[in-house]
Amino acid sequence: MTRLLGRMILLAALTCASATACAQVTDRDPEIPVPAANPARPTVTNPATLPPVGYLQFEQGYLGSLHSPETDTQYGLNQVTKLAVHPRLMLAISSQPFAASKSYGDPTISHDPGGIQVGFQAVLFTPTLTPSTAKSPEGAPADAQKSPIPTIAVGYYHTVYGGTASDIDLGSATNSLILLFSGDVHGFHYDTNYLLNEQDGDSNLADRTIHRAQFAQTLSVNHSLFNPNLQLSVELYHFTQPLVAADATSHPISRAHLVDLLIAPSYQLRPNLVLDFGFSHGFTSTSTQWQSFAGFTYLLPHRLWPTRK
Repeated sequence: MTRLLGRMILLAALTCASATACAQVTDRDPEIPVPAANPARPTVTNPATLPPVGYLQFEQGYLGSLHSPETDTQYGLNQVTKLAVHPRLMLAISSQPFAASKSYGDPTISHDPGGIQVGFQAVLFTPTLTPSTAKSPEGAPADAQKSPIPTIAVGYYHTVYGGTASDIDLGSATNSLILLFSGDVHGFHYDTNYLLNEQDGDSNLADRTIHRAQFAQTLSVNHSLFNPNLQLSVELYHFTQPLVAADATSHPISRAHLVDLLIAPSYQLRPNLVLDFGFSHGFTSTSTQWQSFAGFTYLLPHRLWPTRK
């Protein structure tokens, strides 16, 4: 318990220290507009593009689930902090500070922290733009995300603390390798990911851990609704479940997998603040039947280090 409390205090301290350092930077020209946030939430799919370089981005929200393989109900909080240190490299840390879970047939509610992951995302390819393309205040092409040729990136994440909260249908991964694509076709923006995860579980032998590979594919498509600031995302994702052997009714499953559909409106209140909410529905017997979520993405408006002249 002492070790867990220490890790949570360290995570909170790092977040507060970053925010304080960011607030102390005053070298930004007030006439230069605040860069726009680049949200990844609330979809499972992450964009291949990165947030503006030098700005901390926070993605926080609530997630509730009904009828998962391990839990009858669960609700909790999740948080991701991102920092692009180069136009092609981003560092990230994600956590689930709190989760309240209720198992099948058990009236008690368990309050536990989830895991903590750290990792990076590197852009491998960006579309070639014409010389006449407008430039953003940070020097990046303003229309880079609207190219029909996709941006391609790769990401890696490692779990530094597994947590004690029960998993829902996706499970938890010790290591994750992700291939990401983002582009635009006929006015629709799309993001798609291909994941290879390492999942750990208990074996039938004492003091032994089994390691299984999990494969996943995700596709998210979004388009504006009535107003450019109002976006609607529709996502379909598929994950194998190598450590799931039965559904919620204890019916054995030889090769478990999940297929979920997610629908999520979002609204850009300001360029650096995006609000979101939505729900998802699972189609297999080992999918979480319903999930609801709400949250926001906020890009702190001060750069951590001065812009190069």
